[in-house]
Amino acid sequence: MPPLTINLALSINRAGYKSTAPRQAVLRVVTGMRSPLTAHQILIRARRGYPPLGLVTVYRTLEILLALGHVRRLHLEGGCHTYAAAIASHGHYLICFRCGAAVEFSQCRMQGMVRGLARRTGYRISAHWLELFGVCPRCQRSARTHTSQQVGAAHAHSPR
Repeated sequence: MPPLTINLALSINRAGYKSTAPRQAVLRVVTGMRSPLTAHQILIRARRGYPPLGLVTVYRTLEILLALGHVRRLHLEGGCHTYAAAIASHGHYLICFRCGAAVEFSQCRMQGMVRGLARRTGYRISAHWLELFGVCPRCQRSARTHTSQQVGAAHAHSPR
């Protein structure tokens, strides 16, 4: 197992959970993620190393990893969720609504606002998350290329 996968397995063990073969298959996928994945995508990739893996085990393992702070659940449009490896101890995400790419950032200047809200409302606020949506640079370039190709094609077919 790669070192990061071993570290996650040890963290799960320290939290009182067994590091079973199905969980290890999920951990290998999570530690190798380059972009956020849905639970189903994690299942498909993890089955390459452990074919009998079930979706329930993927969700249970993700819940453990969420509780331990090793992954973050990203809320996408349409109510879908993806999961991303947590890089910072407290992070937020920029998410491309075209391709689903996500970038974690740790700058969080919300603490003052959270304290003020707690004072004004009486809530005991225990957590927050911030997800900003937009179009990533790659999708912007792709859109510009597509638009310029359409314009070029329109000029080529226009009567002169």
